[in-house]
Amino acid sequence: MEEIILEARNIDKSFGGTHALQNVSFQLCKGNILSVMGENGAGKSTLMKIIAGAYKNDSGELLLEGKKMQLGSPLDAAQAGISIVYQEPNVFSDMSVLENIFMGNEIVSGNRIQWDDMYCQAIEALKLVDLSPDILSKPMGTLSIGNQQLVLIACGVFRKCKILILDEPTSILSYAESEKLFSIIMDLKAKGVSILYISHRVAEVMRISDEIIILRDGCVTAKMKASEVTEEKVIEAMSGRKINRNVYIARGYQKNEPILKVENLSYGNTYNDISFSLKPGEILGFYGLVGSGRSEMARAIFGETNAEKGSIYFKGENISHIHTQQAVARKIFYVPEDRGTQGLFSAHTVRENMSASFLKDFSSKIGVIHRKLERQIVQKNIDEYKIKVQSMEDPITTLSGGHEQKVLFCRWLLEKPEVMILDEPTRGIDVSTKTEIHKYIMQLAQQNVAIMLISSDLPEIMSLSDEVITMHVGKITGHFAREQATEKTILKYALGL
Repeated sequence: MEEIILEARNIDKSFGGTHALQNVSFQLCKGNILSVMGENGAGKSTLMKIIAGAYKNDSGELLLEGKKMQLGSPLDAAQAGISIVYQEPNVFSDMSVLENIFMGNEIVSGNRIQWDDMYCQAIEALKLVDLSPDILSKPMGTLSIGNQQLVLIACGVFRKCKILILDEPTSILSYAESEKLFSIIMDLKAKGVSILYISHRVAEVMRISDEIIILRDGCVTAKMKASEVTEEKVIEAMSGRKINRNVYIARGYQKNEPILKVENLSYGNTYNDISFSLKPGEILGFYGLVGSGRSEMARAIFGETNAEKGSIYFKGENISHIHTQQAVARKIFYVPEDRGTQGLFSAHTVRENMSASFLKDFSSKIGVIHRKLERQIVQKNIDEYKIKVQSMEDPITTLSGGHEQKVLFCRWLLEKPEVMILDEPTRGIDVSTKTEIHKYIMQLAQQNVAIMLISSDLPEIMSLSDEVITMHVGKITGHFAREQATEKTILKYALGL
């Protein structure tokens, strides 16, 4: 018999009128990988936060190595040997990478912090995820989101934990970084570390897991051995229905004249000599590793930053040095890669988040907002795009990640876009919601909207794009028509091989 290290018995948790978890029970064996799957809002993150001490369950109990746990805080969980890496990097942006690694766990002798000892240990931690020790002195906020996530994973791994919880760890990692993470996970498993792994990516869950449990509406709907399941069975158990994920529709965009032209765009070593054109109705995919310069190039087109060299033309007009307000006026819209820090206003409501970019459309000449009109249009989008929320006046933070993403996506659909720049539009989103957003993207293309699709999800790039551009270390390494874009070819050029 395998040794049970963690057992959950009849865990219940409610937030107001929302029953987030109902009678959830499972067992995790020592040295095993148990994956937890479910659609956005199914209760996965709530369950993990209870195990990590961030939330307290209303009823039920947790047993660690056969003993009932009383967790009052994340510190209690950490001291018990439970470490968690959250989906959204939770960092102190202005502090160094070294300070972030040891935050709350500083090595102290007397009244002095032992910086040399911490530095040596941090180097060993970063080796686990192939990150250079050169970053230790840099502010955490200067790292890419992917590298921030790798630092946090290194922290979780380096602390001698019994149970490691990984919440959507590959959602912002490149293919190569994900492969490295899987290697680390297998090494930990061999050393007897037990892993709770939360992901929406069915293929990777089936690849690394020993067992899978599936949540739907806060309840466990299935428990399976990974060796016994198929992808379709997992998806059906998650959603309660079969999902058609083939959303691509051929369109006659080729006859259109380009609406956007980028010529020799460069900024230091971040991106160099970037040139391409985009037609109305076209979906142009950009694929590359974290740090390839895709997002930085996109933000230059949106006017959030300016390139040092090169030109950007929109309908023949040189817009190389416009700012974001001028881009929005031309109906060039941008959905950023990190909805938490770059897109949403966490202190505001669903209504305020959705209408934020177009308040002038609901305002009088003297700036008075017509709330009735605003609410009507916001509610129309909530209904049309099936956003799961009790009221538009609820805080945006009460929504699941997938529905937060829908709000961010819908913000730009209050007006008809000309160019839509989508940066990781389905990161950390379940299969069902991802398919819905894919359908919305295809509908926009059918309406002659020009779309730049930036994604680290290779199946997403291949399923939606009409053409694919690969980038590596700031340069374009390949440009392929849909029929040429095989998985092997895209990966080869994205890796710079």
